[in-house]
Amino acid sequence: MFEDGLNSQEESKINHLINRFNEMLESSQYSYFDSHEIEKIIDYYIQNVNKAKIRDAFYLYEKLYPFSSQLKIKKAQTLLYFDKASDAYEIMKELPTVNNEEYLYTLATIYSKLDKNKKAITIFEKLLNLNNNSEEILSNLANEYQKIDDYSKSADMIERLLLLNKYNEINWYSYIITCEISKNSKRSLSFIKNYIKSKPYDHEAWFYLGIIYQRMDNHLNAIESFEYSICIKEDYITAYTNKAESLSELGYYQKAIDCCKETFQYEDPDAILYFDIGELYEKMDNLNKAKSYFYKCIRKDEHFAEAWYTLALILDLQDLTLEASYHIKKAIEINSSNVDYLFTYAQINEKIGFIKEAEIAYRKVLEIDELDSESWLNYSHLLHKNESTTEAIEVLKKGVKLNPKNAELSYRLSAYLFQSGNENQALSIFEKALSIDYDLHEEFFQHFPSIKENKNLLHLLIEYKK
Repeated sequence: MFEDGLNSQEESKINHLINRFNEMLESSQYSYFDSHEIEKIIDYYIQNVNKAKIRDAFYLYEKLYPFSSQLKIKKAQTLLYFDKASDAYEIMKELPTVNNEEYLYTLATIYSKLDKNKKAITIFEKLLNLNNNSEEILSNLANEYQKIDDYSKSADMIERLLLLNKYNEINWYSYIITCEISKNSKRSLSFIKNYIKSKPYDHEAWFYLGIIYQRMDNHLNAIESFEYSICIKEDYITAYTNKAESLSELGYYQKAIDCCKETFQYEDPDAILYFDIGELYEKMDNLNKAKSYFYKCIRKDEHFAEAWYTLALILDLQDLTLEASYHIKKAIEINSSNVDYLFTYAQINEKIGFIKEAEIAYRKVLEIDELDSESWLNYSHLLHKNESTTEAIEVLKKGVKLNPKNAELSYRLSAYLFQSGNENQALSIFEKALSIDYDLHEEFFQHFPSIKENKNLLHLLIEYKK
């Protein structure tokens, strides 16, 4: 209550200050503002992204305090805010080198933005000596060391952050990943175990121990760690969901489902949790139960595209093709550039007999991902079986041109060329396919057995084998 009052009082002071400043601009008569007031005015207009008023405030600053070093520092900080690090550096060069913390911090930040990371580190280290427990400086140093690939030093900084007793999810994950990148996961394991010795009832520490074990694929120890976390804080939902994830990795799908459902007593499940439970039932081949949870997911969030997509796959598997078509359309309405959704939509339309719709969908997939060989093959097959062999050949020619090292596309193209009577071209493409993947020709003959009787092709095969 008291804090709210202070905030309100501070806001009132700022508003009064801004009104005074605007009145001065309207009257064209200069009023006195101390330097701190002008900086507050600048900060206000930075937050409101009003560049014209920022210029006016700096003009006033220069008029009243022309020799102020703080004015130049503030200018540099403002330029930094608008991603103009080079301009900010030029202003800082006008200032003499001093041990002023604000000056040093601004200069270090400029060096960081200009990718002069070693210079930034030197200054941040100097600042750290002046502010030993500064979270901001430790965090900056961790980032700078990562930029020069010194992950060991970065981990040193993050450890110091974590030991400040201030919970920060980003710091924990950053630490774990930093140790992973430096191939030193044992370090993070050792650090957090020692951390837990000093704070055995820290549920978050037990949780992150579980995360480390998970990332090491040690799911039994991960489950044990998550259980300790839950024992300390029984409504810690994230520990339940991660425990369920590890149970699932070990194949204990029903236990994972039960673990997820335990959270229902503490908070209403969200769409993601319903989806996760649906996936677990799907892994157990209990498709009807899976469907029921995917529908619960959609009722929570009708824009959950992956739930619509997964339902389409299940319905298609159950030969409910028209229903599958409705559901895949809903997924595409939400995310029209997802190649998996478009590919499934094409396949379902092909089953129903909506050939033009299927063609359009395959073309969209290939516009997004021209390396999707399965779509090139499916699209050309769709055209071929609907007596559009010439079109199918043109599609495959384009596919082969874009994917010159894909043998399967070349084999398929040679088959269609043989069937259309273009034997010379077919033999040339077939030879190219052999050079990419010789053994694949056996599978090719299984799909197109009649071509195997072609004497020229057999001769080419014998010659190539020699």
